Amino acid sequence: MYERYSGKRVMTMEFLDGVALTDLDAIKGVSSDPELTLVNALNVWFGSVLACESFHADVHAGNLLVLRDTGKIGFIDFGIVGRVSPSTWNAMQTFLQSTVSREYDRMALALVTMGAADDDVDVEKFARDLKRVYDAIDAVEPSVVVSEDLDTGAQRASVAVDQQEIATLVTELIVVGEENGVKFPREFGLLLKQVLYFDRYVQLLAPDLQVVDDDRLEFMDAVAVDVQPKRLA
Repeated sequence: MYERYSGKRVMTMEFLDGVALTDLDAIKGVSSDPELTLVNALNVWFGSVLACESFHADVHAGNLLVLRDTGKIGFIDFGIVGRVSPSTWNAMQTFLQSTVSREYDRMALALVTMGAADDDVDVEKFARDLKRVYDAIDAVEPSVVVSEDLDTGAQRASVAVDQQEIATLVTELIVVGEENGVKFPREFGLLLKQVLYFDRYVQLLAPDLQVVDDDRLEFMDAVAVDVQPKRLA
């Protein structure tokens, strides 16, 4: 945050006392409703994508804290931010819709519109290649790791989301686009990576959450389609 001292604009720091989003036991101690906590985080992040000049582009669990005093999620480390330009937003919106519905032909058309294509793109082939990548994405299951405190013997459960695996999946999708003659804007890769992170958090923290149908998810008004599977990514 910024404050003014003697007419000068000075950046100050705020201390956030919280626990890691991936610490399942600790979350239950600071939030009476972990699912609602995650819903609020989704609304805040997607709201920044939809309405702000920039969005947090590094939402791995180390940068999301469940605050002890409120149970809300604090976003830290804005060292990487992304911006969605007006010229790419409509295509991005269609892409998010088709991602939820797994309409690969529509997804391919949206990505062709979003990216820069030198020649005519074989949309049917592109759609088949996208399906192959998303089949791999769906096969990735985050895991719960149980560790034991050597001093007390107490066991703790935490979520393991492989950051390298997420990065690899994003890279594979971008490579598939390039192989089909489509080059994506930088913000697309940044946005997709964060969506994949949140998709994993939903699976682990709120597996029964219906992303499309839940009225608490305000951002879905912009991307909602009432079809299965109801997944963020």
